[in-house]
Amino acid sequence: MIYNIVFATDQNYIQHLDVAIRSLLENNKNSEFKIFIINGGIESDEWKKLIKVSSQYNSELINITIDDFLFEKLVTNHHFTKANYYRLFIPQFIEKGKVLYLDADIVVNGSIVDLFKTDIDKYYIAAVENPGFNRHKELKMHANSQYFNSGVMLINIDKWKEFNLTQKVIDFVHNNPSSIKFVDQCGLNAVIDGRWKKLSLKFNQQAVIFEKGFEEKQEYFSEEELKQAKEKPIIVHYTGSSKPWQFRNKHPYKHLYWKYLRMTPFRRYIPKDLTILNLIKSLAPKRIKEFTKNVIK
Repeated sequence: MIYNIVFATDQNYIQHLDVAIRSLLENNKNSEFKIFIINGGIESDEWKKLIKVSSQYNSELINITIDDFLFEKLVTNHHFTKANYYRLFIPQFIEKGKVLYLDADIVVNGSIVDLFKTDIDKYYIAAVENPGFNRHKELKMHANSQYFNSGVMLINIDKWKEFNLTQKVIDFVHNNPSSIKFVDQCGLNAVIDGRWKKLSLKFNQQAVIFEKGFEEKQEYFSEEELKQAKEKPIIVHYTGSSKPWQFRNKHPYKHLYWKYLRMTPFRRYIPKDLTILNLIKSLAPKRIKEFTKNVIK
């Protein structure tokens, strides 16, 4: 069986995409993949680097270039770009069946075969809940509808096309710009409005679960589900503004990013925030840091 995987990215995320692809293939050596890369244009040298990684496994890499002009009138900001909307066009390139969409800021840490076995015949997608959502009224959603994270989605192509989901999401984002916080994710949730299947947190481990006090105040995941996601995640999603390729990032699974980075042509990468000052800060004992903060205050 050939599994269809889709990534959507721009030129700035090629290194991280390379890491994501390597981790996927390294942890699924007995599976065959067609990997579609929807992008706004990837330089030939960069594409060769991606091919170099994928050619070592039983996989095919497919380059799909999309015109950014399509998103000129849609919401973007400093953290979300036009590339976030690329995934909406997946059904134009994959005719039918299931496809797994993955953000580029992820690491696959195990087999995804069980994820593909998820029955989604009655749903548009299967995804993992995004905890902390409370803007139902702004997005015109029913009060009891759950809000999912769009960074990992198992998509039912046939049902997506039948409902014309792409155009409906674009129309919603265009007509409700003040309600959009997480661009396409808000648009997808607003239109789907709870009609999606819930996946276990281990398939999209989000950084928020490691925040202090999260376990005590959250009501989205069972104790066992949260434990499994923390200890044996299948997909680690580096959500938030702090990323594992940054020196000061403290994500508990940061080492996985660097493990797979060393297997790519970008292995010599040096974090941009690796400065003398930040290095000194990282080496300073905790008591000195606290003393310094108190002095400054």
